[in-house]
Amino acid sequence: MTVLADGTRVRLRTIGARDLKAATKHRFTLSITEPMTDPEWARRVLDQTGFWTPKAGAAAIESRVEGEAGRLIGTLQFYGAGPGIHGLEIGYILHDEEDRGKGYASEALRLFSNLLFEEHPDCHRLQLIIETWNDASARLAEACGFASEGILRKAGYSDPDKPSDCFIYSKVRD
Repeated sequence: MTVLADGTRVRLRTIGARDLKAATKHRFTLSITEPMTDPEWARRVLDQTGFWTPKAGAAAIESRVEGEAGRLIGTLQFYGAGPGIHGLEIGYILHDEEDRGKGYASEALRLFSNLLFEEHPDCHRLQLIIETWNDASARLAEACGFASEGILRKAGYSDPDKPSDCFIYSKVRD
């Protein structure tokens, strides 16, 4: 596994085999194109791509806090925002509710944003799609320098039968 970025509370690194059991419990945390909840399939994809390509990838968020250093606490993903958009979209999740509100996600999102802008010089914007009911995630986006741009109607994926409205947030290179 390769370390991608270090912070004070978290380290971002590539996904490893030891992460698959926890990560596959959550839909769309390793891939945005499929739920990736089958550990055997996830292992095959890991062996083929390492969950990291120039156009899409997933990273592990691990704790650096004393006494729990190295513990997987979540994942981040990036992928193309759309064929006509010069940017990337980011998704993130902390796996355990107990880890939320401790600054892990905000530090991870800041580190990941910096990494993506550094590794993708042709990327002019990063965006987040956040369901309108998710106040905590909207506050986190704003705290990390993302600006609200509006609402995408029926764009959510939590319930495929009744997609919810979503805020779109962006952070631009300059």
